[in-house]
Amino acid sequence: MRVFASDTIKNMMGRFGIPEDEPIKNRIITSSLEKAQERIEGFNFDARKHVLEFDDVLNFQRKVVYGRRRKLLMGEKSDLESYLETIVAEASEEEKTAILAKLDEIGRDKFLEALRIVALQANDMFWVDHLEMMDYLRGSVNLRAYGQRDPLVEYKKEGLHLFKEMEGGVIDEIIRILPRVNVNVSGAETAELKEVKRGAESLTSGGGSPIKTSEFKNVGRNDPCPCGAINPNTGRSYKWKQCGMINAPHHRN
Repeated sequence: MRVFASDTIKNMMGRFGIPEDEPIKNRIITSSLEKAQERIEGFNFDARKHVLEFDDVLNFQRKVVYGRRRKLLMGEKSDLESYLETIVAEASEEEKTAILAKLDEIGRDKFLEALRIVALQANDMFWVDHLEMMDYLRGSVNLRAYGQRDPLVEYKKEGLHLFKEMEGGVIDEIIRILPRVNVNVSGAETAELKEVKRGAESLTSGGGSPIKTSEFKNVGRNDPCPCGAINPNTGRSYKWKQCGMINAPHHRN
């Protein structure tokens, strides 16, 4: 009422000296209370909607990165072959020659496993940096409203630019490392990846303690994920929108 009620109502309440604990029965005051309530609810709704619109921008990028990461981690040989073609297409002639030379040197199967490891590491490293940049951007775009620019539009535009830079950086890093890959290291880390892959398969296909698909229905974006994954930084369960298994079949259902 102090923020949204008209000055007439405020003055009237003070003029008549109505006690604070007096029940309000006057229709004019009741109507003003209802209008003030509607306005503050509308204000809060707009604030929540604004937050969700910002979150949707990053959520789209998250789906792209997690989808690619899942293909690299769980994908078959054909998925790696396809990704290798994408990488080679972005390389210069000199870089392409070096990559193909390394492929001939260590064999296609070992090279593809090395690609899997290098690509996962590059994706994770650049994604963490990108999240920090997006967080900084979100805090700074609100100031642009003073320049008559929509903060959400600015966030979308610059967020897309940063995402494209991140995607390019991932590919450049993979192209830089692949010709220098160490076969022994790739073999050791492949064993670890197989363990992770088996664990993920048991989670999604019913091995061990399967998760019921019904548990994932009607889960809110900010609710704890039913898969029970724990965020090591906070010690609490991941939110549904942040869970690393977001593209697993049970999530999509």
